[in-house]
Amino acid sequence: MEDLKLIDSFINGDKNSFEELMIKYQESAIAFAKRYVTDEYIAEDIAQEAFAYIYVHRAKYKRKYSFKTYLFTIIKNKSIDYIRKNKPINFVDNIEPAYYLSSSTKENHLSAENEVIKREEIETIQGCLDNLKEDYRTVIYLYEYEELSYKEIAKVMNKNMAQIKILMYRARKKLGEIYFDREVMDNGGR
Repeated sequence: MEDLKLIDSFINGDKNSFEELMIKYQESAIAFAKRYVTDEYIAEDIAQEAFAYIYVHRAKYKRKYSFKTYLFTIIKNKSIDYIRKNKPINFVDNIEPAYYLSSSTKENHLSAENEVIKREEIETIQGCLDNLKEDYRTVIYLYEYEELSYKEIAKVMNKNMAQIKILMYRARKKLGEIYFDREVMDNGGR
């Protein structure tokens, strides 16, 4: 609800409100752009361009979508434009799943052995994610890492809700298959 107040204030000319929105979403905006372009500096430029676009075209903002959804939609489009102009897509997954970031991990109370096991699990999951189609990786990223709703994901990916539900089902199914195949191979085909 706080975002709506900031947006309303910004649309009515308060630049400080927009600055607060930028500060709040800057890191996640850069991380999202980086999943497409992989270069930190280019991702920062794309995120900055997205914020600039929103600033200039603030009248286009529709209140039915959250600011984050609107921002991510613009970032996705700007990232794709950049890729089309400059190089082929290279989607990376270098962010740890949220369930590994428990308070016990943050407080460094895990033993070294448990930490190594968790790191290996993360690497395995990331390796499996790397083998998914781009749409599958994107839908999982937006849901699991950015915690967007299916409706918000549909907006970002320019798809309808039914398509997102199907994508999520297929992505999870394929991820499970890849993970199972890796486990079988790692255990000598047993």
